[in-house]
Amino acid sequence: MRVIYLDVLLVLNFCMDYCILRAASAIGGRPCPVWRLCLASGFGAAYASGSVLVPVLAALPVRLLSCAAMAGIAFSARGARQLLRQTLLVMLVAFVFGGCVTALEQVSGTVLSAGGALYAPVSRKALLVSAALAYGLSGVIFRNQARENRPHGETIRLRCGGKVQEVYLLVDSGNTLRDPVTGRPVFVLTRAAALRVLPEEVQFLPLLLGTDNAAELVQRAQQKGAGGWRLVSFRSIGGGGLMPCFRPDAVTREDGSAYDSLAAISGAGTICAGEYDGLIEP
Repeated sequence: MRVIYLDVLLVLNFCMDYCILRAASAIGGRPCPVWRLCLASGFGAAYASGSVLVPVLAALPVRLLSCAAMAGIAFSARGARQLLRQTLLVMLVAFVFGGCVTALEQVSGTVLSAGGALYAPVSRKALLVSAALAYGLSGVIFRNQARENRPHGETIRLRCGGKVQEVYLLVDSGNTLRDPVTGRPVFVLTRAAALRVLPEEVQFLPLLLGTDNAAELVQRAQQKGAGGWRLVSFRSIGGGGLMPCFRPDAVTREDGSAYDSLAAISGAGTICAGEYDGLIEP
């Protein structure tokens, strides 16, 4: 009869889950606080131990739900689509780790799993050394990938009504806004950035802009003789709505190329964290 020590089972699966979540975080470019990774790993270790004690918990639907719960805890997913994406990424990394465990079983002739959970009869000292080594290797292996996926900004130059200003925008692949009339791409400015860019006669627009008065302000700008103003609809995780939109006289991207586009102004309090003045597509 095989004896399984619960403390070894918990610690080993905690370490393995932490490595899986850390790797998924690096590959997906979603930095996570250590406390979230630890909390999700603790949940995964508790589930792994429970699946050994209560075999029904090892059923495939329960495993999928536990994986989704781990992803939700670690990455603070907002919305079903984001949760699904993070869950699939965690599962992909877990499949790779699972393949390594299976390969080790075949090579060593030792059973390293029990009831769907990772288990190896090793000493606590070896376990701690292995955990430290896995932590270090995961940081080294995925460091370059994390750097590539890290959010980055781009400085663009706008000319509008005789004013020339530079703004620093977050390059966001999720920004797929297009002008419905011309099909041109639309980048998004914060109210503070728009205030620096726009000429004085239309600066009332970013000053008064809220979340539900875009149409009224665009109509007011048109009545004042300001041409080129229109509305563009958007949809985000927090909901949807309308934003006022205008076409600058000229837009130059960081590489010096002209960017035939329109600029929208967000009435939301925060559209991007940090020092960014708005969002732009890659």
